[in-house]
This record gives sequence, C-alpha cells and structure tokens, in this order.
Amino acid sequence: MKTLISLAVATTITLTSASAASWLTDIKAAQDQARSQNKLILVNFTGSDWCPWCIRLRNEVFSKPEFTSFADENFVLLEVDFPRQKPMPPEVKKANGRFADQYKVGGYPSVHVLDAEGQSLGQTGYLPGGPNPFVAKIRSIAGNRLQPKAVAEAASQQPQQPRPKPTEQTLETRGFNGAATFPTRVYTDLELKGISGKVNARFALINNQTIGAGESGNVKVGDSIVKVKCLEIHADYVVVSVDGANDRRELRMRGGL
Repeated sequence: MKTLISLAVATTITLTSASAASWLTDIKAAQDQARSQNKLILVNFTGSDWCPWCIRLRNEVFSKPEFTSFADENFVLLEVDFPRQKPMPPEVKKANGRFADQYKVGGYPSVHVLDAEGQSLGQTGYLPGGPNPFVAKIRSIAGNRLQPKAVAEAASQQPQQPRPKPTEQTLETRGFNGAATFPTRVYTDLELKGISGKVNARFALINNQTIGAGESGNVKVGDSIVKVKCLEIHADYVVVSVDGANDRRELRMRGGL
C-alpha cells in the first residue's frame, strides 16, 4: 500500500512539473539558448510576490498547458523579477534593474517579445480571459518570427466558421486567424483601473503600474513617464500626487480593465 501511495504521489509531482513552463532567470543564458535553438525570448518583468496582476497572469496563463505547449515550441522564457519578500542577491537585483531600464519598463507585469540579440518586437501585459487571448496576442507580436510548425498548428486548430460581414468594430479587433486581440492601451491621463488586496494592504492599478499605499511608481502617460505617489487607497478611489507636487489628486474607478 505504501508503495502504491508513493507511486501515486510521484506521478502527481511528475505531471504537475511537466505542465509548468520553465523560466530562466539569467539574461545571458536566455540569449545564448535563444541563439542555439533559433527561438525568440519571452521576458516577463514581474513583482512575483506582491503584484496582484502578476500573480493573476502566472495563475491564469503561465501555469496552463495551452501556454506551456506554445511557449516550448517557440520561446526561451525569461523571468526578470522584482520581489519584495523573496530574498535576491544584490548583483541579480542590479542586473534586473538595468535590464528593465533598457526596455523602459514602467509597470508590472510587462511582457516583451525579444529576438536573440535583445531587439524588442513588442510588448503586452495582463490580459483577462485565460491563456488563449494572451497566446493570440503574443502570436500577433511575433508574427512570422514564430516557428513554422506552430503557425501551421495554430491555423489548423481554428474552428471553421462562417465569416461575418466586416464592420468597423470587427476590422479594429481582428487578429491572428480572426482571434480578437487588442493593442496595449495608450493613456492620455492617469486612470484608476483596479484596486486589490486587503484593507490594510491594498494596491492600486493606475494605467500600467501597480502601486501600494505610500509608494511611488513610474506611470506611462502618452509618450512620457510620470512619477506618481499613492497617498491613500480607499474602496473605490485613490489619492495621489504627481512628480513630487504638493497638490493632491483624486482618481476614481471608471470600470474594468
């Protein structure tokens, strides 16, 4: 009986491990592997142990077999982490900071598609709906740089349905093989997109940046980056100051992501 239980546990562990994507943390190692395997690099800039949207992306997308099978075929996966609780060697923290600065990362999660030489092909962040919308977005960014096998398989798996008559809306949202994908939004002003966490440990999602109460973050507005300090976080609104100004500004929820 003990042997059977041990085998069952071992099988469970093996299956769980097999379904999880494997992420490198060394930037140079990721580039070397991408060159040798003729693959692209998918970089996830994340706050793995504190950022609510990073955790949702990991749980809803990166842990799913639909993402894992697609990523294994096409990408070397690289995690560039900025944790708050998990210990990290100073040299790694410094290297991650330089790498994030190179790609002007203003918020987490920020997911970039790179070639083996580090050239960015595009970026995205958290997308609701599970692995399929996220994979479709990554396909649209990578375009013809994907492995031919994966492109052919993706096309064959699309259900054959009558095409609706094009309208202004469908023309705007049509993506790879007709899957609806949406470009990363460009904000012209500060917007409160979400509030998460417990009452005494809340986080606010302002444009593309998650900020805790009393903390500051770089938030992208148009083509610029502004420094926003989150002074107060309430149930449905936050109070912030911008670029060190003394004035207080209130941001209220306008809806979902």
